[in-house]
Amino acid sequence: MKPVRFLLILAIAGTMSCGGSSSSNGGGSGSGGSGAINWQQVSTPFSQVSFIDFGSNGHWFIADRVQGFQRSTDSGATWTAINSGIATKFGWTINVVPSNGDLIAGIYSPGGPNLHPVGFYRSSNEGNSWTSIASGQLDSSPAWTGCAFAANSNVICGGYWAAAPASGGWYSRNAGQTVSATTTATTNGNTTFSLALNPSDNSLWMGTEQYGIFRSTDNGVTWSSASPPDTNIDAVHGIRDGNVFAITFDSSGNVLFGSQGGIWKSSHTGNGFTWSNVKSNNNTGDGFALARDANGTLYYGHRQDSSDPTTIYCSTDNGNTWKGCAAGVAQSNEVSRFVVNHADRKMYAVVRNPATDTSTLYRTVNPVQ
Repeated sequence: MKPVRFLLILAIAGTMSCGGSSSSNGGGSGSGGSGAINWQQVSTPFSQVSFIDFGSNGHWFIADRVQGFQRSTDSGATWTAINSGIATKFGWTINVVPSNGDLIAGIYSPGGPNLHPVGFYRSSNEGNSWTSIASGQLDSSPAWTGCAFAANSNVICGGYWAAAPASGGWYSRNAGQTVSATTTATTNGNTTFSLALNPSDNSLWMGTEQYGIFRSTDNGVTWSSASPPDTNIDAVHGIRDGNVFAITFDSSGNVLFGSQGGIWKSSHTGNGFTWSNVKSNNNTGDGFALARDANGTLYYGHRQDSSDPTTIYCSTDNGNTWKGCAAGVAQSNEVSRFVVNHADRKMYAVVRNPATDTSTLYRTVNPVQ
């Protein structure tokens, strides 16, 4: 059965081992965290930005939900549309492949499932031309994080919602020229919401809709469950981890993911993982974006929440405590993407204003690494 989308469920705060039972509370927002971090808006001609990534040559690439995919070779001063060969201009994600500078782009279906083509494209010339990737059926969107890239250069992508028995994820050994479906040891609900590479051990992580988070140690070919499912799936042993949209890692390689329940953090226990709710959410604001800079500061953004207007949180103690760090960004906005531009060493954020349904780009005033 197809899972219920964005189901609002009661919070179960606490610490939970995969397959275990709840115990004491693992923490909340706390009073610790980072020092002052100031942001400034980046002027672009786009009002529906959904994703940004940067090439090693300093070039910028944007996915916009109205104008499609765009490239800048002068740090955002001017832009060139790069949509030739793509079915729609409903741009969702665009990633630069670290190993060779190729691009992987994803388009989504606005207005509802299957109303428009959903799919992936690759380009070996910075978007001057694109080739469709035969990756299978998705009915809504690619993963919110875009693709992940394994230590052996495998490309791992996915999205929402694949027809059973597909996992919603795929991997490629040749930058998307050919693909194979990922295999999960247990069901993941046919959805891939987020993907990330843990640089400490080169493991790959995949967030799902209602089945928690999965881990791969073979460059994205096979995946095993690393957390309990959501309480909607298992009310007794589950945790409030529905909609795992965001993943990052602390300086020791511990995993943090954003979900309906806020931020969950792992600790390794033998062959498994124990999860603590280090930033709770008792309302409706799913965790949307997570990232870490080279100094170890963690960044977090969540869906708009009437009880929590803070747009961006930061932590400087590996995610154990959090405080607001959104100076320069209006309250009650949403962040869907954090990424460092290695050319200017600043953190960039894609920020959406739900009241106007517009999305713009911000960056830190000072370098973060």
